[in-house]
Amino acid sequence: MTALTSEQIKEIAENIDCGMVCHWNINNNRLIFLPTDQLMQYNDSDAWDEDIKEVEQNFSDYKEIEKPDSTESFRFMEEFTDELPDNTRIKVTLIEALNKRKPFREFKYKIDNSGEYRQLWFDFKNQKMIEYVKERIDYIIKYETD
Repeated sequence: MTALTSEQIKEIAENIDCGMVCHWNINNNRLIFLPTDQLMQYNDSDAWDEDIKEVEQNFSDYKEIEKPDSTESFRFMEEFTDELPDNTRIKVTLIEALNKRKPFREFKYKIDNSGEYRQLWFDFKNQKMIEYVKERIDYIIKYETD
């Protein structure tokens, strides 16, 4: 098994962040990205038939890398907020958003309307997604392969 390149890791991070599931062939490092079952029902599944068939026929060669669960995603938002300078309006605003009933929606609304902090959030989240993918790959190599 050869290591994935940093470009492949970045590609995985970007695709799973957009709601795709990565199917990683552990023998040749081929990556196949498919929509989640939930997204598949809204897409033309014929466009994915060839890739679905490939994964199904070689099921034991592929390992899935899915997006982080909601607990992990929430932790990303908390860590971003924690890193902001104390006593700034945006930090207070985001802490309030994370403590509301629908924290993901509230955080997204506040960050989307925060000017310069919006790009800082995207950069931070992108780095966290890359770290998450690396951790998942390490786990798969350690525990899910022979």
